[in-house]
Amino acid sequence: MRTPKVRELGEALRSLFSRPYTIRFPYEPSVPPEAFRGKPKFVEADCIGCGACAQVCPANAIEVVDHVEDGKGRRVLTIHHDHCIFCGQCHRYCTTLEGVVLTNEFDTGTYDRTLAVSTVEKELVICQECGEVIATVDQIRWVAQRLGPKAFGNMGLALMLSQDLGLVAESMRDPARALERGDNVSFLCPRCRREVILYEQWGP
Repeated sequence: MRTPKVRELGEALRSLFSRPYTIRFPYEPSVPPEAFRGKPKFVEADCIGCGACAQVCPANAIEVVDHVEDGKGRRVLTIHHDHCIFCGQCHRYCTTLEGVVLTNEFDTGTYDRTLAVSTVEKELVICQECGEVIATVDQIRWVAQRLGPKAFGNMGLALMLSQDLGLVAESMRDPARALERGDNVSFLCPRCRREVILYEQWGP
């Protein structure tokens, strides 16, 4: 019985005169490893506002809110760090792979929870007939750029590329007027575009 007690006494003496194993955070900075999964944040230049990150977030820490008024709209995406579990799924399944990135920041302590957020705002494309949200401008532009010349096979993508080139001006159709063939060259949701195709094929 004496041997274990002597060993424990030796360990206690070594610990007493050796430097502590723990760090002095927050009095001294702690540098996490490169692969550390810290607070996620949006990268506005690479985020297209598709909302895929919110769909895969197991903690429901990402909020997507659309604001539409007078035919104009914007989408606000918010990461609530006080709900985040730092799993990294938002970064893993990001459409562009760089719209949401994990930082090395781990200190989320704050007295005001409203400050523990990361937000990004994107312009929306609204159906010019019914006013439904189609997607964000950046999302449609990203898809069009990925498809290249094939994007001109889709009217919505072709319109976005043409606007970027300055070939067409933005126009708003009169919602009181019934859909007709000419409305095919406008931003329409899938349901309204289907009505245009049916009108073109079968007439009014």
